[in-house]
Amino acid sequence: MIIFGTSSSTIHPKQLREGDCPYCKTENNMWIQGYRKYVHVFWIPFFPIGKKVYSVCGHCKGAFERNEMKSQKLIESFEESKNTYIKTPWYHFTGLILLISSIALLTILPYLR
Repeated sequence: MIIFGTSSSTIHPKQLREGDCPYCKTENNMWIQGYRKYVHVFWIPFFPIGKKVYSVCGHCKGAFERNEMKSQKLIESFEESKNTYIKTPWYHFTGLILLISSIALLTILPYLR
């Protein structure tokens, strides 16, 4: 029996350089937050399949996707941070690394004798 499925993990939040909250209008207190969805087998992540990124206000805790942002400064800061900080964690490829390592070891092992 093989247990497989999908799960998600949080990508560490980073504070945005500038911009104000679309809801409470608090200035320079916005954070960028992301979640990465991945496929797992026996709870070992194999590869990522999706990413969701949004901004969160540090004051009112409101979460906003890009299309809900009104301030141009906030949109620019969000896009810059999204491309810079929201990277796929290396451990989302643990299953592929183990699989490739096992295949390489099984391929090389007969030549070591």
